[in-house]
Amino acid sequence: MILVFVYIALILCIYIFSKKSLFEFSLKHSKYLKHFYKAFIPLSKNFLKYASVDNKMFLIYPEKSVIDITIVHISMKICMFFIMLFLPMVAFAVNASTYLKVISFVMCIMSVKCIDLDIKSEYELLKEKILSDFSIYLTNITLYIGSGMTLYQAFVQQDINMPEGILKDQMKKLIKSIELRSSPEDAFLSLSIALPITQINSFCSIMISGFKNTESGLKDTLKAYTSSIWTEKKNRAKIRAEQAGAKAVFALAIGLVGILLILIAPAMLMLNS
Repeated sequence: MILVFVYIALILCIYIFSKKSLFEFSLKHSKYLKHFYKAFIPLSKNFLKYASVDNKMFLIYPEKSVIDITIVHISMKICMFFIMLFLPMVAFAVNASTYLKVISFVMCIMSVKCIDLDIKSEYELLKEKILSDFSIYLTNITLYIGSGMTLYQAFVQQDINMPEGILKDQMKKLIKSIELRSSPEDAFLSLSIALPITQINSFCSIMISGFKNTESGLKDTLKAYTSSIWTEKKNRAKIRAEQAGAKAVFALAIGLVGILLILIAPAMLMLNS
């Protein structure tokens, strides 16, 4: 039991150290760790050269530098592992079997993956919102080019009529870069890096190819690509509807199992007595 008390004391110390940290970072995922992870930032800075981050993080935190994102990513994983060490502490305190001790350590390691799952969940929500706005933007660009405008005219005259967000900010940067008549290939390459989404990356490739090949065949290519984006959007809506129905059925099944247990439990107790 001494180990458990020592562990609780360490958690309190970590909480105090995290409060004194001067590191500023508005956390959008794994918010349940926001009161603790800052205490591990000095340690995580030593692992910068050995760590890499999923590019999904760059979409979630577009305004942050690569170094800051990497530091936070490492700190949160160390923090998660340390918090989950409570399980091995309890296993050793109660003198559990070796099998349970091994499982408790494995759970500590597996729990670190929860950080990646939270990143994926946040990324998918953001990606869905961006693609919803992008499909409308892409349709307008296709119509402009189909009406006879050049690529330059289509992008410069395009009215960015979309909600405030990452996509609108990046499109403003793209249009500004094209208006300055700098290299359009570099502008679209920057957009592709800033928005690591497959559909937008493909769009950037089409645009770069269009600028290099003097827009030959671009009208038909864009039309086909826009059609595929809308088809994909419909398919995603169907999948979400099916998943919502499955979740509702699963919740209902759990509720029915609970009701059955409540009804059967008295009879089982009577039979045992």
